[in-house]
Amino acid sequence: MTAAQAESAATASYLFSPGEPALPAVDRPREVADLSHALNAMLDQLRTSMEATRRFTADAGHELRTPLTTLGMTLETLQRNPDLPETQRTLALEAMRTEHRRITTLLTGLQALARGDAHALPGRAPVDLTALLTEAVQHAARRHPAVTYRLEPAAPVTVQGWQAGLRLAVDNLLDNAALHGRADGHVDIRLSQHCTTVRITVGDDGPGIPPDQRQAMKERFTRGSRTHAPGSGLGLALVEQQAQLHHGTLHLGEGPGGGLQAVVSLPSAPGPEPHR
Repeated sequence: MTAAQAESAATASYLFSPGEPALPAVDRPREVADLSHALNAMLDQLRTSMEATRRFTADAGHELRTPLTTLGMTLETLQRNPDLPETQRTLALEAMRTEHRRITTLLTGLQALARGDAHALPGRAPVDLTALLTEAVQHAARRHPAVTYRLEPAAPVTVQGWQAGLRLAVDNLLDNAALHGRADGHVDIRLSQHCTTVRITVGDDGPGIPPDQRQAMKERFTRGSRTHAPGSGLGLALVEQQAQLHHGTLHLGEGPGGGLQAVVSLPSAPGPEPHR
């Protein structure tokens, strides 16, 4: 390493090391202090973005290895055996489509998580949760025609937040309930408001999640011991992240019928913007 490279590495290590601000807070003229605070905020955002990028790269590299390997092996089989019987060829093509969907879903989920990790968020705006839930349930019913979605009527409820993020959370809850409930079962959705807290409740009629596994199910790439449904293990992690970004919580419990009941609680009053 040359002297110039060593100096550059030392500077980067200083600027992006965790802990104290890169520019120390000392008594300065107001203009200099304001500039120092602005630069510290910018450097903090750069650290956050770099950490999100590293995590995205590591997660993608780890999780994509298996489906890409499977896809490559199937392609090689088709290439080496151009005269495969039609039945085997059809099965191979369906396997490839399955892996392609798995890769696409995984990358979409990881991208959403990375944006949240980096706080790459638009400004807050009023979101009509009643309308959002109604539209999300209609779309979920088309994606899962064998499942009956039951949305309780609710008065209009508005929160401050990000329309796309809240819709992402709701879609994942609705899909999760359909995939892990009974194949021809019911999913119950309720929107309620108590004082300054708004609650979105989604319950299914599946096997549920044992109490000792519920907290772990909010982590990335975690799948329950009772499920055999396909999935990336990112759904509840995405809901948990969006709940936190909106200054709320995600609670996993047992519904009246024994299935999983997920409750997202959000403040109805505007909260502070997250640290960016």
